Amino acid sequence: MDIVRTKKSRQFKGKAMMLIALSLIVVALAYGFLFKSNASHIVDSESLLIDTVKRGELAVSVRGVGVLAPKDIRWLATNVDGKVERLYAKAGAVVKKGDLIMQLSNPALVQQLEERQWELDELEAQTTALRVSLESEVLDREAAVINEQLNYERSLLTLNAQKSLLKQGVNAVSQIDHETSKIEVAQNKQRLELETKRLVKQKENAEAQLLANEARLNRMRKTLERMEEQVESLNVRASIDAIVQTMSMEIGQQVTVGTNLARLAKRDEFIAELRIPENRIQDVVVGQSVLIDTRTSQVEGLVQRIDPAVDNGVVQVDIELVGAPPKEARPELTVEGVIEIVNIPDTLYVRRPMFAKSRGESFIYLVDDNGNVANKHAVSFGQSSNTFIEIKNGLTLGQEIIVSDVSSWEEHQQIRIN
Repeated sequence: MDIVRTKKSRQFKGKAMMLIALSLIVVALAYGFLFKSNASHIVDSESLLIDTVKRGELAVSVRGVGVLAPKDIRWLATNVDGKVERLYAKAGAVVKKGDLIMQLSNPALVQQLEERQWELDELEAQTTALRVSLESEVLDREAAVINEQLNYERSLLTLNAQKSLLKQGVNAVSQIDHETSKIEVAQNKQRLELETKRLVKQKENAEAQLLANEARLNRMRKTLERMEEQVESLNVRASIDAIVQTMSMEIGQQVTVGTNLARLAKRDEFIAELRIPENRIQDVVVGQSVLIDTRTSQVEGLVQRIDPAVDNGVVQVDIELVGAPPKEARPELTVEGVIEIVNIPDTLYVRRPMFAKSRGESFIYLVDDNGNVANKHAVSFGQSSNTFIEIKNGLTLGQEIIVSDVSSWEEHQQIRIN
């Protein structure tokens, strides 16, 4: 028996077959695309930062933050024990060289100064008496020399007269008296020579005693001068024209030798202390140009010193400001500095990928021409700034790479960008 097929039944079956065929095609295309791309991870395009390789001039610089610090800092310390009696300046006060900052007291030190002054006066009086006594002894010795000189000349005169009479044949002088005169002349001559030597020794002795006593006097004077300086140091004065940065003393506080009393900072002379990451410090050298930004104005500077130590992953670099400091300059003012390393006139560069290191080899994810797939790719980098990095090998002009953080899926060789 023949079955009659209606037109409605045939249409329903045709649509079902078309839906099944279309589903199979979609599944096949999806399977083929995944199999062809070998992508084992899918990433949302909105979470990616992609940059294009460019060619041109690359300004290599290093950026760091820090503060302004006084260029010339002085600590006022005490060299004597004492108690704070008065304070004449507080933190923030403007002082000039010689201005009184504070006054200390030390009654025992003042008493010692008075006693040393008395001892000096006594020693000076003793020295004066000694000088008079020695001069008197020298005068006595000189008188003895003169007396012996007269005795010698008188005896010599007698001897010469006797010689003259004997030559004339006068018998008024006996030979015995003549010989006696000779002996007397010789004795007087010896006494004169002896007294002359005693006079020389007496003068040398007097000079030596006076020199020794003068040395004791000088030592006492120096001791007194030091004590006067110590007493004067109880008046603590500013050593430079400056601003009092720190004043931690209070009235009545006891201080000992070496205690820092106040900190002075010279006005209108600052340096910038920048903190540079340790992985960028190898590019920084003394003498490089720096642009300091106070967020109100900008001022030029030069790298003056690089700290040899690393502290918490950063290195301190001191910057000498060129020209007058800005009006807003204050100690501890937060600033930002850009150190100019070098300008590379013609090179390939790209925005610096996350965790990329300068002068090293690394991998990046290179985006294909369609922008749907990114493949892991080796690249050699050159110098870098805070934003861009030089490309030595591995990339060409116009290629696109992922520069955002890829650490969560870096184990995949290929990713699909959705």
